[in-house]
Amino acid sequence: MRTQVPLLEIKNLHVQFKVFEGVLKVLNGVNIVIREKEKVGLVGETGCGKTTTIKSVLRILPSPQAKITGGQIFYRGRDILTMQPREIPGLRRGELSAIFQDPLASLNPVFTVGQQLGDILKHSMKHQGVKGISKKEIRSKAADLLRETGMPDPERILKTYPVQLSGGMRQRVCISEALRATVKLLLADEPTTNLDVTIQDQILRRLDDLVEERGTSILLISHSLGIVRDLTERVYIMYAGTIVETTRTRRLFENPLHPYTKALLKTIPKLTGKGLSEGIRGRIPNYLNPPQGCRFHPRCDSAMNICRKENPPGFSAGNDHVAACWLFRG
Repeated sequence: MRTQVPLLEIKNLHVQFKVFEGVLKVLNGVNIVIREKEKVGLVGETGCGKTTTIKSVLRILPSPQAKITGGQIFYRGRDILTMQPREIPGLRRGELSAIFQDPLASLNPVFTVGQQLGDILKHSMKHQGVKGISKKEIRSKAADLLRETGMPDPERILKTYPVQLSGGMRQRVCISEALRATVKLLLADEPTTNLDVTIQDQILRRLDDLVEERGTSILLISHSLGIVRDLTERVYIMYAGTIVETTRTRRLFENPLHPYTKALLKTIPKLTGKGLSEGIRGRIPNYLNPPQGCRFHPRCDSAMNICRKENPPGFSAGNDHVAACWLFRG
């Protein structure tokens, strides 16, 4: 039986940044697989390389500072990194889309919501081969997209500028732009970071519903394990540019394996207010001179000699549960 090609497959991805002090070795062999209609989480501390990963997929890393020094990124079996520059805009307008943390930075302040959403729809339909659609039809479709996200009075919103909207409304606009009819994979980079808890929950629930209705795959990036637990099926735990553990989301919470994952789960506040964690000692390593071997070993209470010398591969614990830790080498 032929194995289905993953929708997205990141293989051994390495990314470096040139800065005044030297070279930052940020991503260090990242491997991620996303299948059709799958909801996947990517979790880690701020600065661990989550955003760099999706910017690599979209080919929007800052140039010439950032450089992909190794690895492959396959979308439907084609390596994005070997595509011609002229092919990339079509891919972004067609099947790949992203929602970033700050909606105000993602929207152009000098154009109305209707102009921006209309342009995106026009390019999307052109990608589908649709021709001769009128401005009235495009505006009607734009209003429908806003309505699907729960936006009140979408016809009025189309006439407004982003600065005239609240944070939650701007994020709904970004979701509308991202979830076009042709989108097969949505990269959501902490899409509710700057919103209050009530609006955050509304946005996430609506996003989850839309993804489910459309059969779109999603890579949800977050530093919140609670959000990922509610909205994803599988999860990758990232530490300092490396994937340290991956499994089904429910299994991760029931049986975490990697010392970093266990420490991360202990930092979640208890509803009782008792047993507060002191956090994870130390901090993410300096990417200018990352530690040899496992990048987590300076903060790990279970570190062994081999951890300080050799970077661990992913060891299988069964049931698609993989941990990159020498404790599980068998």
